[in-house]
Amino acid sequence: MTERTEPTASFRIEPAAESNRKVGSADDLATERFQRAIDACHDGGGGTVTVSSGEYVLGTVQLRSDVTLRLEAGSRLLPAESKSAYVDRHVGPDGERPFVLAEGVENGAIVGDGTIDGRGTEIMDMDEPIRQHSGESDGHPLVSNAPHRARQGDAYLERSGTLDEWPVAKPSFRPGPMLHFVDCEGVSIRDVTLRDMPAWTLSFDDCADVDVRGVTIRNHMRIPNCDGIAIGNSRNVRIADCAIESCDDAITLVSHADRERDCERVTVTNCTLASSACAIKFGSETSGDIRHCTFDNCVVHGSNRGLGIQHRDGGTIENVLFSNITVATHLRPGPWWGKAEPIYVTSVPRDEDTDLGAVRNIRFTNIAADAENGALVYGHADSTLERIRLDSISLSIDGSRHAAAVGGNVDLQPTAVMAPIYEDAISGIHFERVTDVELCDVTLEWADDVPAYFAHGVRCVDVDELVIDGVTGRQAQLGSPESGDGDETNGDEADAAGPAAIVLEGTTRSTIRNCRAAPGTERFLSTSGSADDRLFATNDLTDATIPIEGDSEHSTVGNVPPL
Repeated sequence: MTERTEPTASFRIEPAAESNRKVGSADDLATERFQRAIDACHDGGGGTVTVSSGEYVLGTVQLRSDVTLRLEAGSRLLPAESKSAYVDRHVGPDGERPFVLAEGVENGAIVGDGTIDGRGTEIMDMDEPIRQHSGESDGHPLVSNAPHRARQGDAYLERSGTLDEWPVAKPSFRPGPMLHFVDCEGVSIRDVTLRDMPAWTLSFDDCADVDVRGVTIRNHMRIPNCDGIAIGNSRNVRIADCAIESCDDAITLVSHADRERDCERVTVTNCTLASSACAIKFGSETSGDIRHCTFDNCVVHGSNRGLGIQHRDGGTIENVLFSNITVATHLRPGPWWGKAEPIYVTSVPRDEDTDLGAVRNIRFTNIAADAENGALVYGHADSTLERIRLDSISLSIDGSRHAAAVGGNVDLQPTAVMAPIYEDAISGIHFERVTDVELCDVTLEWADDVPAYFAHGVRCVDVDELVIDGVTGRQAQLGSPESGDGDETNGDEADAAGPAAIVLEGTTRSTIRNCRAAPGTERFLSTSGSADDRLFATNDLTDATIPIEGDSEHSTVGNVPPL
């Protein structure tokens, strides 16, 4: 057996002399110098290419196996403006081209204290609002796949108002993904700063054994598609100690059925995340499977949506754990996907031809959230959405200065089988068409004077096998105003009677125990059309005006006051 020797080659790249530089011209690009050094290092058995302090403008640079690209403090890599500076492979939906590209690389790394600056605010049309999403029909601009039925009607996404919080427009060309790893194994990104990206930042496609540690990503919060870390069909991915701010999803996991690997065994720990889309998102590309993922000890702040599963295709998402996370979400005006949901799990067919897969074994535990919307767990009639746990959840809901413009809507983008956005009365926590739900040790608090479209505390629609254990809360509005808000999918009696702390509609095999009505509760439990009710026990209903209303057949025992 031949003993493997450790890579020892070492190369250094220095800035070009100022007298030889013609800024903005082809002669100013450092692409060839970088590529020669990387190739020579690889050919010599591997080692380190060190980039000295200074500024370097590049087209596509290709990383090689056994090569570490080390960016010294003060080094700054910037993308060239011309499309001709980039390779014509891995072209994006709007013609994007990769900046740093690794194909089939083993044991490659980008490390150090330097910066990759994507020049996004120079490249994008920052003074123009987004014109259209990729591949979108002119018949429903800026709403994915089908026309909306928003509460605001024709005024929803009206361009005559202020647009300074909308995503900005795309130019005729922009580079991206900025760091793109395809079919790689044993790759590492450590300590570098990635900022102001015009498109996807770190992208791993069909990779294995990926390590991302101590990376800082600071992108502009209005540049679309500048996701922080995109994980596609990759396994054994470890992300730790990172700080990510991005307009699009901070960390996103996707899986395509036609790739070699599923997406599995992903761990994310000790990260701070902010996003104008979703801080942690599964989907929406879910034709392949995603499984065995954990997210722990993270902080989500300043985000549009917090923790999200956006299942739209034939793959299965299973065995996912979110734990020990604080979340703060804010409603944003304009054509963003998401409506400030702190927790979001939806399984909806992408189109009429979709054979929808399953979502199962999803657990949220020890989550503390301040939000401007409720949590949503929603399954379409064709979905298999089962074994969902919310345990040790503290949720505080407030109003938003953008409530009139975009609030009071359920956002199921992307889908063409129903309205992607539709008006509904909003609950603090909403489950619909789910099997095997446990909601344990949950505190739900409402700010004073939340918008009128907020209604129930916890609402369960067509849920089979339901346990609600240790929930404290009330309905949204003090004084229990009659709900005049329309509900596209459920013309239910509970809404007609008025909001409640807990609403069950068409549920089966439900147990409610150890709960407490918060001060100001009008109706604690309201039921309609439920079957095989089990137990309503040891609940503190002292502060509820009406303990139970509707057709409940639960066995009651040990409640205070007695029922």
